[in-house]
Amino acid sequence: MLRSIAKPAVLLVDDHPTNLLALEAVLSPLQVRRVKATSGEQALTCLLREDFAVIILDARMPGMDGFETARLIRQRARHRDTPIIIISAFHRDESSIVQGYVEGAVEYLIKPFDPEMLRAKVGLFVELFEKDRQLKQRAAELREEQAGLLAREHAALMEAAVQRARLHDVFTQAPVAIAMLQGPMHVYVYANPRYLQLIGKRDILGRPAREAHPSFDGQHVFELMDHVFRTGEPVSGKAIPIKLDGPGERETSFFDFVYQPLRKADGGTEGLLICASEVTGQMLARLRAEELSTRLQRQHEALQESEERFRSLTHAVSQIVWTTDAEGRVSSDSPSWRAFTGQPREKYLDARYGWLECIHPEDRGRTVRQWVESLRNRKVFESEHRVRRHDGKYRHLSARGVPVVGEDGQVREWVGLHIDVTEQRRSEQASSFLARASALLSASLDYEATLENVARLVVPTLADWCAVDMLAPDGSVQRVAAAHREPEKVEAVKELQRHVSLDWNSSRGLSRVLRSGESEWLPTVPETFFGTGARDEDFSRLLHELGLASYLCVPLLSRGRILGALTLVYADGEREYDERDLRLAEDLARRAAISVDNARLFREAKEAIQVRDEFLSVASHELKTPLTPLRLKLHTLRQSARRQAEAVNRDTLLSHLDVAERQVSRLSRLIDSLLDVSRIGAGKLELDWEEVNLAEVVREVVNRFDPQALKAECPVTVWAPRPVIGRWDRLRLEQVVTNLLTNALKYGAGKPVELSVSEEAGHAVLLVHDHGIGIEAGNLSRIFDRFERAVSERHYGGLGLGLYITRKIVEALGGTIHAQSTPGEGSTFVVTLPGLYSALPLQAPGH
Repeated sequence: MLRSIAKPAVLLVDDHPTNLLALEAVLSPLQVRRVKATSGEQALTCLLREDFAVIILDARMPGMDGFETARLIRQRARHRDTPIIIISAFHRDESSIVQGYVEGAVEYLIKPFDPEMLRAKVGLFVELFEKDRQLKQRAAELREEQAGLLAREHAALMEAAVQRARLHDVFTQAPVAIAMLQGPMHVYVYANPRYLQLIGKRDILGRPAREAHPSFDGQHVFELMDHVFRTGEPVSGKAIPIKLDGPGERETSFFDFVYQPLRKADGGTEGLLICASEVTGQMLARLRAEELSTRLQRQHEALQESEERFRSLTHAVSQIVWTTDAEGRVSSDSPSWRAFTGQPREKYLDARYGWLECIHPEDRGRTVRQWVESLRNRKVFESEHRVRRHDGKYRHLSARGVPVVGEDGQVREWVGLHIDVTEQRRSEQASSFLARASALLSASLDYEATLENVARLVVPTLADWCAVDMLAPDGSVQRVAAAHREPEKVEAVKELQRHVSLDWNSSRGLSRVLRSGESEWLPTVPETFFGTGARDEDFSRLLHELGLASYLCVPLLSRGRILGALTLVYADGEREYDERDLRLAEDLARRAAISVDNARLFREAKEAIQVRDEFLSVASHELKTPLTPLRLKLHTLRQSARRQAEAVNRDTLLSHLDVAERQVSRLSRLIDSLLDVSRIGAGKLELDWEEVNLAEVVREVVNRFDPQALKAECPVTVWAPRPVIGRWDRLRLEQVVTNLLTNALKYGAGKPVELSVSEEAGHAVLLVHDHGIGIEAGNLSRIFDRFERAVSERHYGGLGLGLYITRKIVEALGGTIHAQSTPGEGSTFVVTLPGLYSALPLQAPGH
């Protein structure tokens, strides 16, 4: 039976109580005792009192630090195999890591570390410690039990020998049960005390065996007696189980026995001599030993399995280990080096610096100088260099070698480690890169200049050359930034875009990225890729000149919109992009897109505020214009009424009322325009579809404008030789003609204005042509936008809404409107409407 085993203990060593509390919190889920020590000396004292499953040491402690403490622990045979985990907050000190492993640490963790990982490692070591302790205790108990069994067996044998020696002298002192039975009924005539003790009865003499031992019936005891008496042949048995009579439930005992026939003088059998010895204890001990042996074997197999798991874990976290002689020559094979580099064994061992073939050519000179300097001064060798892996790719490795000094003070050999720090370096570079990129992107709202800075930041950290292309409002692609590690080639990067014909249906290249919003990644660019989208031979020439070995193109996405794309290229085959580079590039592109979008939104907001302010200024002026004469006329009427109490001159009154009515109408039109803008913005511009003669509408509007035309000194003519009838909204058509005619008279410069109505290709066409000041080409599309105008409102007035409302009405009717103009010669506005009587009506949104 196993003795009670105390919980395994973990020794926590740190001079900071807060760190000890943190470690206790991390390990609290584990069923372990946590023993704390605040110094290396105290830790050594704890080790004198008990053994620990694992020791967690702080690397930096005043006095005796973690490394010295680990070294002293390893010098004690009792604790030579106790796992040690060293924890340090100095993440850049690779020398400390190597020193930790040299001093016997099985793990070296850098703060901050993953609590789950530490808990898992400690849990594994605790599990191994507990199993080892249990196995040791079980083995000791088994040895003790086996020794007891052997001792008891030996004593029994000795006792049997003594009794046999005295057999002829004193049966009563015999160490075995002896009984004599007579006749075929096997009547007891003698039984020594031992026999009586075994069978638990005293009154058997003179009684037949079957009567004395009814419990033996069915256990083949009587059959054996009959057989010996009948044949005269002795029978013996070893460890025969017999159930004896006794108080309570019958128990099974094991016996060694001999049934010997007693001969008469004539040789016949007169009875039996029974010699029996109980071996129940030995038998049970043997069975127990066999059971314990089986359990021990299983535990041994479990221990071997645990050791194999531990060995696999060790291999999983192991680094490249190498050794050289005192002069720096490779003295023994390094399977871990050859597995990493793929270098043949003979090359690694053949030359003094055979390993140097795997070092990057740019790093070899520096590495050799550092190695020679360490050999000369017998100082620790520390170096970081790029090592060619077995697949031909280079990885950043940190190397550290220490001299092993003999008792004579001479260096016997050098032992070193290579640790792959590629991912660590890449993480550091990526974090630094994104931090610098974020600073650049947030430094200015001039996104063009910002993208130029980002392009220069990308090269050479993440690319040999790169380009930033943005989608223009008209759908074209503009290269707004470019960079190359050779500055003289930047213009070639910019020129490259001018030789690319974007095919929006292409399955690869810039056009696919801009169309789909998905990144494109080619670790190795095939030769056929050089001609993708090329317009001419100059494209291939430029691409070969710049180089294209590995390629990334990621979209600039913000608020679900594709703003552009960032293209990154490695020119030679030495480096190639992987998934981590893709994620980094996409992260950079997201940040750049957000910055560009924010800059655009800021610019648009400023422009919108400016347009709003201009509109409010113009609107207030336009609304005041009709109110001023209206107020003056009303004031005049009031004064006249006061002076002429009897009556006001009728003609004067009508004249004033005409002026007031015109100003009220003008004010009403301004308000209607503002209401139309509101309806259009809300999608509630309603249309009343009916049969309309466009030529008739034009003539009616022109007739109403006779006074304005006379005032503007612009003669108006209409060419409409035949009716043009369709299904439209009459009032909205009048509004369109009114706005266009008003615009022509305003900017007509006192010259003729012509209107024409015709049919072309099943559509109605309205042309309004003036010979006025004209419109600059850059303003032709802008004048149809809200609050926009081609000239200053200070000279011509207006809210900048007439052409906007006109365009929206025409579009609601299913038509189009555009302007043609030559500055100084006049403008022509062309309205094309479907819906000639045979056409289907198109309704406005929301109707």
